[in-house]
Amino acid sequence: MKRADLQSNLAMTVTLIMGAMLFTTLFMGYAIYRSASTYWPPMGFAKVALGLPTFSTFLILVSSLFCYLARVATQVRKVEKARLYLHLTLILGLAFMLTQGFLWSHLKATGVYVSSGIFASILYGFTWIHAAHVILGLGTLLYLEIVLKNTSDSTIRKVINVEKFWHFLGIIWLIMYFTIFVL
Repeated sequence: MKRADLQSNLAMTVTLIMGAMLFTTLFMGYAIYRSASTYWPPMGFAKVALGLPTFSTFLILVSSLFCYLARVATQVRKVEKARLYLHLTLILGLAFMLTQGFLWSHLKATGVYVSSGIFASILYGFTWIHAAHVILGLGTLLYLEIVLKNTSDSTIRKVINVEKFWHFLGIIWLIMYFTIFVL
């Protein structure tokens, strides 16, 4: 492995560890708050309807599948297939963000605002922080669509690193989906 590949791999590993630490801290705070609550959701709040979060989960998981297929196509040197899969990943990622917007609108329509208390702050905080990371991921997908003109080793490494980050976002959302919305 070339030095540049090692540095790129190390940089992505550090980025994923930092993201994992951020979300672990958020999940720990959520677990402490939830375990201290007598009722769940807290008094005055209704359980969030599962429709939008479930659809969001479907979108991000399918986008992860297309991201994986883009990486495989890149590694077997099929640029056009890789570009198609990256394009589909990007479209589904944008659709995921759209459903998040609908979720926030729904929360506001039901009277749940950031200022509504700790429960609402946690709900918005988690989804906003995750959305910020998804926007970053969408930016990297756009970057890949621009640079993916060949399947050089450098391009393959970029696709692999973006794939790792995108899967990380999918895993975090899946954990959020089950801990915040389902349980």
